[in-house]
Amino acid sequence: MHTDFLPTRKIPVSQLYAWNSQRAFLLEITLSHQGCFIRDQASGTEFLASTDDQGFIRGATLLGDTRDHLVYLLLSDMTGCEWVNEYSEQWPLYRCWTEAERDIHARKVAADLADDRAEAEGISTQEAFEIEYQAIYNMHPVTIENWQVAA
Repeated sequence: MHTDFLPTRKIPVSQLYAWNSQRAFLLEITLSHQGCFIRDQASGTEFLASTDDQGFIRGATLLGDTRDHLVYLLLSDMTGCEWVNEYSEQWPLYRCWTEAERDIHARKVAADLADDRAEAEGISTQEAFEIEYQAIYNMHPVTIENWQVAA
């Protein structure tokens, strides 16, 4: 089972190392082209944290089945901020960090869905694109753009 999580603040990868150095039981952290693989040696809980080109952690995928309270405790302890999972009502609030990212995400999803909507509703692809774009754009407001980096 895999569950995705999003941070509620910007977290640089360097901070993950700083917080880890203060833990009683250190995490096993491995950087790769896929992101940052994190394993809690005490509980065996494993995450794959995705990173962006600016060195921020954009999300984490829990690898395996673990109780939610332990996952949130570990993520918070590892990074110093709160997280939301993909089933949370707050998930859309942390999907896009900037207005430009919100626009790009909405355009990409709308492009994927426009043909199906156009065919189903008998409208032009452009009309379908506009409908899908607006729905996705409204679904993912920007709330993290000006938040301080977790300290």
